[in-house]
Amino acid sequence: MMILIPCLIALLFIHSIVAKVTIKPVRSPGLPPNQFIVENQLPLANQTHEVVQVEDIILVSQLSSSILVKVQVDEYGVAQQVAGFQIANPNSSLHGLALSTKNPGMVWLTLETDNKLVLIDPMVASVKDAPKVIKEINVPKPGNGPHYIGEYETDLWVSLKESYHVLRINYENPTDYNLYQGVEHPIFIAQHPINKMFYSSEDDSSKILKINPKTGKTTQIDVDPSAGTIPVGMISGPKGIWFTLLGSKTAGTGTFGFIDKNDKIVYHKLTSPLGKDAALLHLNFDVAYKTNHKLYLLSSSIINPNALDMVIKVTFDKHWTTIKDEEVVVIPTQQCAAHRLLTTEFNVFATELSSSKLLTLFSP
Repeated sequence: MMILIPCLIALLFIHSIVAKVTIKPVRSPGLPPNQFIVENQLPLANQTHEVVQVEDIILVSQLSSSILVKVQVDEYGVAQQVAGFQIANPNSSLHGLALSTKNPGMVWLTLETDNKLVLIDPMVASVKDAPKVIKEINVPKPGNGPHYIGEYETDLWVSLKESYHVLRINYENPTDYNLYQGVEHPIFIAQHPINKMFYSSEDDSSKILKINPKTGKTTQIDVDPSAGTIPVGMISGPKGIWFTLLGSKTAGTGTFGFIDKNDKIVYHKLTSPLGKDAALLHLNFDVAYKTNHKLYLLSSSIINPNALDMVIKVTFDKHWTTIKDEEVVVIPTQQCAAHRLLTTEFNVFATELSSSKLLTLFSP
């Protein structure tokens, strides 16, 4: 008994010390208030590319293995289940993903090496269910190398990276198509909300291809070299077309552009310490952009290993002419070649091309 009493006293003393220690969460100084970041691990692949969402399933394409990854996420964007599915064969180069508007819940894919466009039912009732092929369309010759794909009524607009074309093809009648010759390399395509022309970013030429779908006339628009080089991401948005400039293999310029209805380009330059030299690869508007005037930009190390991989939230004035605020989030895994952005009501997702990860930013 004389031995046990000192031990008991010692335990009580230790407990009294521990009881005074408090632990509470501390926010990272690099994250805005009420924002959390998660990197969801995907199946390993050399190149993880595009991303779309169908219900609570995120679909991600992995070009190097032609794998389609289904990720079931919770309300915070955290992966609960992950499964990969071989699309065609490992050398088919699954690339572009796009939601179908005429066929809700269905998704268009591009197979870059197979030169095919494919409509699938992703079977989102279960992560484990394999997607089903609904339709296959061969890219007409001499077109080659489908990259981006987008559905506009009964037409698909596709950038052909290898043959430098932009393809318009009626997916209900694939014999009805046009091939528009571009220059090196058409990447993204977007339709202007006002003049209804189509535009394509041509990255290695630092030009933008303009297409009149009624007349077939094409025009090349030069990017101002003083603003930057390599236009990549391109989307339709408030009052026009918005695009990013990646910069050179050694320097980014933190610049993105806007094309009005008369093809006048207005360049916007980031000014925050991390944003001013950002290598901007992709962009997407906030779901509530019509009221909060927010745009997300993705900075990437894809061609410049010294560039920071970042998600940058930009707030404009109500006229979309002046940047009012910039918020920068540095991606935890650097040199990941951050690739594509997807915005939802509470989350921003980004694919990390070389690290096989799906980044989630959650803002309650």
